[in-house]
Amino acid sequence: MKFKIIITFVLIAVLGVTASVYLFPGDRAKIRRQFESLSGFVSKEKGESAFVMAYKVNALASLFDDSCSFEFSQNYMTGEYSPEQITGHAVKGRAQFSRISLTFYDMVPEIQKDIAVVETTVRFHGELRDSSKFTEDTREIRCSLKKNGGKWKFTSFKVVEVLKK
Repeated sequence: MKFKIIITFVLIAVLGVTASVYLFPGDRAKIRRQFESLSGFVSKEKGESAFVMAYKVNALASLFDDSCSFEFSQNYMTGEYSPEQITGHAVKGRAQFSRISLTFYDMVPEIQKDIAVVETTVRFHGELRDSSKFTEDTREIRCSLKKNGGKWKFTSFKVVEVLKK
């Protein structure tokens, strides 16, 4: 009888801890979800409908702060952009590809109060529209996020130059 009570209490405790972690995630988990959302909204599958594209592009804007800076070595899209400008670039970029995937690896968030800096590896894979060609690129980037109203929003993206042979 005591054994059943102990097992019951242990199960309740495990369920309670699991539920609290899932229902009340910490800042690191929220930041990781922002990256997962970014990856999901940028992704594209062959035959994606205009409705799905519009949903993803509109949802993409919600991930960014009022102003977000981009610093890329090729000067493509370098500067400060509003969420609306970012989605405009996303629409143009997505139109060039029939399939897109964006994956983030090795995220290491450093959080100081309401500011987070995340160093991560990003991999882009895109199949060009009306062609069998594809483009693939892997980069190290440094992203900054700001907590605003309980939500983490992207404020900057910068390519971290690594040594080349």
